[in-house]
Amino acid sequence: MTTDVEKLPAVQQVTSEIADLESFARDYRVTTAEQYQAGSADLQRVKAAQKRLEETRTGITGPMNAALKRVNDFFRAPAERLTTIERTIKAQLVTFADEQERIRREEQRKADEAARKERERLEAQAREAERKAREKAEADRRAAEAAAAAGRAEEAAKLAARAAATEEKAAAKADDLALRAATTVAPVIIRDAPKVAGVSTREVWKFEITDAAQLPREYLVVDEARIRKVVQALKGDAKIPGVRVYPERQIAAGAA
Repeated sequence: MTTDVEKLPAVQQVTSEIADLESFARDYRVTTAEQYQAGSADLQRVKAAQKRLEETRTGITGPMNAALKRVNDFFRAPAERLTTIERTIKAQLVTFADEQERIRREEQRKADEAARKERERLEAQAREAERKAREKAEADRRAAEAAAAAGRAEEAAKLAARAAATEEKAAAKADDLALRAATTVAPVIIRDAPKVAGVSTREVWKFEITDAAQLPREYLVVDEARIRKVVQALKGDAKIPGVRVYPERQIAAGAA
């Protein structure tokens, strides 16, 4: 396609003209008032060449662009309909997946609550067992002291041994219940949408700005378009903190 374009007479003419202008401008200098005045004519030649180049280009691309526009216009409506259908189906899939997640969270909450209650029950049971054991051991110790005071040494020894055994057994039971309580955790509930070939879900994190005034400076973007309007309107009188306003000379020329 590029080679075919290069062979067109209009393209060959304008590219030849550009080559001539390139040679002319290669050692171009303006050192006198006469050369400055002649520069306006030279600029007009360049502008005329630019205009012819653009007209040549649009003469070629215009019909192609028009045909492309017609094709794009034809396919735009059905493409939008397909996009709407896709959006509808995806919305339903997301709704189902979100509902499964809601159910999973509720089931997890109930499981966590049941585990918490079981831990509290075991902890309470451990405390109660320990309390009863202490009471029984204390009663045996008091009875042992009474037997010893009455001269029944053998009976006192047995009661003291039973008190110690009661405390030891109670401590072991309390430790066992405490361990069971500490290791009582809820199972992890998994409830995913069915796996389907070619369809996947992902979590996309988004954001919304709730208070622009609190945004850190590094997240702010300078409104250059607004600054440009102020500078163009006020020129040298424009005073904006952090902005240097200065003039720049430019040359404008029309086509010959």
